[in-house]
Amino acid sequence: MGSFDYISIIAVFGYLLLFLIFITAKKNKIINSFLLVLVASICWTGGSFLMRIQAWPSYRVWYNVSICGLLLLAYALYSFVCAFAGRKTTFLSMLWLVLIVAACVINSLTGCFLAAPNMISLVDRSVVFEYNMTWSVGVLFAITGGVLFHMLYILVVNCRKNPVFRKQIEPTMLGMVLMFGGNLALLLPFLKGFPIDILSGLINALLMFYALIRRRLFRLKFLASEGVCYAAALMATLLVFYNLSPHLILTLQKHLPWLREDYVLVFAGMVVVVAMGFVFIWKRILSAIFVKEEQMQKECLQEFSLSASKSLRLKDIYEATVAIIKKATDVEDVYICMQRKPGYPYEMVYADSDLKATNFIMREDHPMVTYFTGHSEDFLFVRDFSYSVDGKALWHEERQMLNMLKIEYAIALKDGEELVGIVLFSNKDGKATISQGDTAFLGALGSIASIAIKNSMLYEKAFKEAVTDELTGLLNRRYFTERFQAIFSECEQSSLVLILIDIDDFKLYNQLYGMAEGDHALQQVARILQASVGENGIVARYYGKEFAVLLPHYDIMGAKLLAESISHQIHQMNSNKKNYAMRRLTASIGISAFPFGAHTMKEMLDNVDMAIYYVKHHGKNGIHISDSMTSVENPTGRQQEEFHPRDIYTEYESTIYALTAAIDTKDHYTFRHSNNVAYYATALAEALGMNEDTIETIRQAALLHDVGKIGIPEQILNKPSRLTEEEYEVIKGHVEASIGIIRHLPSLDYVIPAVIGHHERYDGKGYPRQIAGENIPATARILCIADSFDAIVSRRCYKSPVPLERAREILLEEAGRQFDPEMVTVFVGLLDTGEVKIAADEESILEEKQKAGGQV
Repeated sequence: MGSFDYISIIAVFGYLLLFLIFITAKKNKIINSFLLVLVASICWTGGSFLMRIQAWPSYRVWYNVSICGLLLLAYALYSFVCAFAGRKTTFLSMLWLVLIVAACVINSLTGCFLAAPNMISLVDRSVVFEYNMTWSVGVLFAITGGVLFHMLYILVVNCRKNPVFRKQIEPTMLGMVLMFGGNLALLLPFLKGFPIDILSGLINALLMFYALIRRRLFRLKFLASEGVCYAAALMATLLVFYNLSPHLILTLQKHLPWLREDYVLVFAGMVVVVAMGFVFIWKRILSAIFVKEEQMQKECLQEFSLSASKSLRLKDIYEATVAIIKKATDVEDVYICMQRKPGYPYEMVYADSDLKATNFIMREDHPMVTYFTGHSEDFLFVRDFSYSVDGKALWHEERQMLNMLKIEYAIALKDGEELVGIVLFSNKDGKATISQGDTAFLGALGSIASIAIKNSMLYEKAFKEAVTDELTGLLNRRYFTERFQAIFSECEQSSLVLILIDIDDFKLYNQLYGMAEGDHALQQVARILQASVGENGIVARYYGKEFAVLLPHYDIMGAKLLAESISHQIHQMNSNKKNYAMRRLTASIGISAFPFGAHTMKEMLDNVDMAIYYVKHHGKNGIHISDSMTSVENPTGRQQEEFHPRDIYTEYESTIYALTAAIDTKDHYTFRHSNNVAYYATALAEALGMNEDTIETIRQAALLHDVGKIGIPEQILNKPSRLTEEEYEVIKGHVEASIGIIRHLPSLDYVIPAVIGHHERYDGKGYPRQIAGENIPATARILCIADSFDAIVSRRCYKSPVPLERAREILLEEAGRQFDPEMVTVFVGLLDTGEVKIAADEESILEEKQKAGGQV
């Protein structure tokens, strides 16, 4: 064994130690490529050493191992640089690997490129190896040269583009220069026999190890593991005894000759003692460096876990997370970004200092989000990331926002594979101060925090579902009542205003446009209320179409201005939709205040109900402020009475008569026509077996169905010739006009479905809504038949009356097209039996109406 063989042994042991450290580390491309460097170095150095000592099975085997390790080392260094630069696997990199492996296999089997050397024994029993090189060795040089030149190109390109990469890769570059310099130094005469190549290779590995430390790609806590400590101690012990054994034997022979037969036991005991000493020293050194910090961080984790388990409020969890991070690390500012639900962006929800950018968000396609989602790493250095392939996808605004907040690093809050949030850190001076132990601590903290935050979010979600209305997201009535009680107690020495908003004619809106459209309208109203009230009060869906707003410390005038703004916004809510005049929503709003208009909660609620009733009774779409100091009973007493359409109609009979009389001054036909339609429609409703209330509703609808014609110009109403398209559109507008008038007759809105649908066709080609079949209310289908029949058989300025027989044929021809086929068949049957006669003059009309029990 040569005098410098211990250098080879030290190098092999050094490589093995590094391999043991990294084999237990969390794997990524860089760590895997460094492991490949270590394996190649072990094969090269170990194979060379075992070849020189002619170890079993033969020196030729170890020569091939050494050559394969050397060739593989070139590719391993290339792979390490590619991984360090963040380059993806390319066809060229795969080609280099295939060529290296092929060269190793071919050369090992045939020796055609560089055959094993001849071993020559010298006089002093030492051996030398004589190589016989031919031109074919140039193939190996060409392959390794190509790999190394490609590696050099990657280094140059990335160093120019990325100064951070250049700084991080500097130790590796220095190690490579030393390694190649060491191999060239073998040509120097004064280094003959000294394994400078082996030594420079070891130095290169150590410098690469240092580069990984600077890049913080693994956790140094693995150094303190029991297995690594014992392995390191054993290697150190063997190395010591390998070099000191000759001296120890001489010492024992000289001073303790009587132990000659027990030298083996003595050596074994000394090995055990020395190994234990190395283990003890190794652990003490590591403890002095790492354990204090780890112990403190472990205590911080326990403290955080305990505090997180005591609260289910998200804000408490956020505060505890930030406090522990700042206590255990040297960061300056901490920002927490969370995702409310999948598909939503990650919004900044908490910061330990004044938010510099409250609108800071990261969408799901943000490069940092996609990186955490697609990789197992839970820690990220933002400066390094911004120069990586993924980081280059950052938009200018995103990069500018990170720079403005001085974000240096980030940790992922993950629930399994799901990314629920991201914690961002910054420093005053913009320099990274996170140590290796900190990354491990922050990773553990992130795991605990993500679980705590998820539990808190689930709790808050369940709580929100329990206290909010599912449709609108506002507080529900039960929880609003609880909050009302609490706020009322808090405002005993101040003021409190209650606003109740009741959407007018909302049942009708649902009937006309469907429940889905009605739900959408309620959601729009909820958004208007939330935006208008903001943080100044609380908003609830009080009941169905009623909303409540509670305003602590508000005065009456401020509440009135707010109510006016809300009313205006609701009124304009559907202004961008077709048929706005019919889709327009209004609100009746009541206001009650403490202590100005009420002394108790009950008084406030009773008074605001009475205010709503007042608005409804005076035409809806208004605001009334209750100034009563006591609750008032409903003066009408109608709440206990049964609903009778005839009674309500009677209340407005004079108004309706005045309107129809006004029409009569413009168009005598319209007045007579409405009475005729009432006669025909009630007769058909009775024949269809409808109840008394429905028949009365149809009669009233018939009398009101053309009331909107009061706004149609006389020259169009009485035009003797055919109407133009423009004139026809004006005529069609009488339906919307009729609805607009009826809506201002409180409690008569139940006739609107019949009035608005009496020009709809069974085949869906009517107006104004183009609905078809059973979607048209039954009352409207009846009114359509009666209205059309009277128009057919009546004399008009532009037509003569149609005989009954022909009118009958027209009705049957339009069955299933304009008219409900079943209803029109029944009506034709009434004509055939004589139960319904043509209302030819006013006297017969009055006679028939008196039989029906109605009045005009």
